[in-house]
Amino acid sequence: MQSDAKILTSIGLYLEQARLARRLKQSELAERAGVTRQTIGKIESGQPVQSKNLIKTIWALGLDEALCQALAPENDALARSLAFGSLPKKIRSKWDQADEQGEF
Repeated sequence: MQSDAKILTSIGLYLEQARLARRLKQSELAERAGVTRQTIGKIESGQPVQSKNLIKTIWALGLDEALCQALAPENDALARSLAFGSLPKKIRSKWDQADEQGEF
């Protein structure tokens, strides 16, 4: 498992790349997100910030949908396999049927 610092650094780098790909200055992104330029700098350098400011920044970059998709249970293979293994056989068969029909 990665440390908190490594995770924050990775997230910061990805968000910086997303900002640069959109040709935005830190100050422009800060204005769109309703945070300070210093907050954007902290996020991009992997420093801890309030979660609401991180979410605002993700939203301002238009990445909120991608984040929700990444966190959706149907896209979490580990959670699905753990949950699947603990389900009664009768329910597991329904889960399989729904998965085959693309409901998950």
